Amino acid sequence: MTRSVSAVIATIGRPSLGRAVQSVIDQTYRVDEIIVVAEAGVQTSYPHDDRIVVLTSDDAGNPAHSRQQGIDAASGSVIALLDDDDVWSPTKLARQLEAVDSVDGDHWVVSSRMSVLGPGNRRRRWPRRLIEPGQSIAEYLFRFDGLGFGNANLQTSTLCFPTSLGRSIRWGGTTDLPHDEPSWLIRAQRTVLDLRVIQLPDTLSIYDVRGGSVSRDTSDRTDTYIQWGLRHLDGEPPRVLGDYLCTSPVSAAVSAMSLAGVRRAVASALRHGRPGPFALTYAALNAGRILARRAVAALRP
Repeated sequence: MTRSVSAVIATIGRPSLGRAVQSVIDQTYRVDEIIVVAEAGVQTSYPHDDRIVVLTSDDAGNPAHSRQQGIDAASGSVIALLDDDDVWSPTKLARQLEAVDSVDGDHWVVSSRMSVLGPGNRRRRWPRRLIEPGQSIAEYLFRFDGLGFGNANLQTSTLCFPTSLGRSIRWGGTTDLPHDEPSWLIRAQRTVLDLRVIQLPDTLSIYDVRGGSVSRDTSDRTDTYIQWGLRHLDGEPPRVLGDYLCTSPVSAAVSAMSLAGVRRAVASALRHGRPGPFALTYAALNAGRILARRAVAALRP
């Protein structure tokens, strides 16, 4: 089955946009259009191609809303998302569309593994564990069964899905921050009961975390993460909610060096969920990290 593809790239004007666009142009499965949704006033630079359509975002600082703007403007039957600091491997679309070639209807999302660059010279392959057929997306993403990062992931630049799904289940809801991708995926699975989520073992994109990110913030956003979990994971098993509250909000607290934030996150996890041993250990270790950093800072002249 031949499907027409619209690539959608939300950008804040990073210099890496040109590499992202070039990786779309280089696909062995030819895309029909490349929709770049740029924040107002930013300078953009990218290779020339007649398929490129540039839109101005009507909601600055909200990349999920910009993605939805691109989805709404798309003429292709399939949407493939790409962040402006990531790139696709040349066979990314061909492999993903081959995987859904025999899937009837528009109730599917396909993803894949990715190569993670950074921080520094580090290079890793995520996720270590793929989502299983029929598995809850919330459970896959947020049940914490081991220490470390990269065990489970469905990252934006790996996602490909029917345009009709992206228009009926919309990105950029007012309560979706700070987790745009999980919010949309969980909402899609809860709304479309026969949704198939297919995650290929192939490494088909590069996720670059070496530069700055709009998602990184040193202010204390612990409570924002807690509220997201209570809102979006309501109805999930207590282990899933408890594990989430002991991990993502704790990471936000560490970014802000907030020991009080860690305490609030753990208290919320114990009050509303049933965190497992790995999640509780993660919270304890990160509380220790904050104390150690404070001690080092206190010793500096």
